[in-house]
Amino acid sequence: MIKVYKCGVDFYNENKDFLLTNKYTEPFFRLDSPLLTETNKCEFAIKAYNNDNNKQLLILKKEPYDSLYFGDNELVDELIHYLLDNNYLLTDYLCPLDLGIELSKCFNELGYKYKLHIAMDFLESREKYPIKSNNSIVEIPTLEDVDEIYDLRIRFVNDCGLKVNFDKEKIINKINDYRIIRKDNRIVSMAAISKWMEECTKIIDVYTLDEYRGKGYAKIICASILNEIIDSGKYAALNVDKKNPISYHLYTSIGFKKIFSQAIFKKE
Repeated sequence: MIKVYKCGVDFYNENKDFLLTNKYTEPFFRLDSPLLTETNKCEFAIKAYNNDNNKQLLILKKEPYDSLYFGDNELVDELIHYLLDNNYLLTDYLCPLDLGIELSKCFNELGYKYKLHIAMDFLESREKYPIKSNNSIVEIPTLEDVDEIYDLRIRFVNDCGLKVNFDKEKIINKINDYRIIRKDNRIVSMAAISKWMEECTKIIDVYTLDEYRGKGYAKIICASILNEIIDSGKYAALNVDKKNPISYHLYTSIGFKKIFSQAIFKKE
């Protein structure tokens, strides 16, 4: 069976308990749902469900963001056929990795080619990491650093192959959430704190200039933020590209552990 919602708030409120069965993917739906004030063929919220087996599969699409999928693999065929039969817009999508693979198989069998773009592991840590005195080189930037941080942020997005809208105003508003390391009168490494859930804070935008990599700056800055988050009474989380063994080793070396995998699939 299929249910089409008139707005994102109704969709989220009705399916909140189910979405919270994975507290790491739920925030994506929680943040996008209020933006969907009216649904159509390009922006929509839909549920496929089977009451007999207590199964459901959700999709939320709000431009310009990727489609979000969450739910049971068994309903992939029903949901995809409904989307295609009713001429809904097909876009890139973000979801747990195993579900994403099932979705891409179904799309591909029907002649719509999707390819795995980025597979990410979601890691978390609940303990502080002992760091040396060189933690003192980590700074909170000022508004005078906005241009440099913006440049590093653009490099980070391009290196990751992500589709993200970002402007300097957002950096200005969140300047106190960034942490930086300076060398040779320039910012060479950065990372940021991002509120995620009531009990969890994410580390995002971890980036070091090419010529300064291999010197331990990313580890210093991430360990410093990790300890800051733990001291605030929360636990820390982050995403890492499964194809990036250097970053993976960095994060696990300071105590992060894998929780689950998610991925972005691109339409070819």
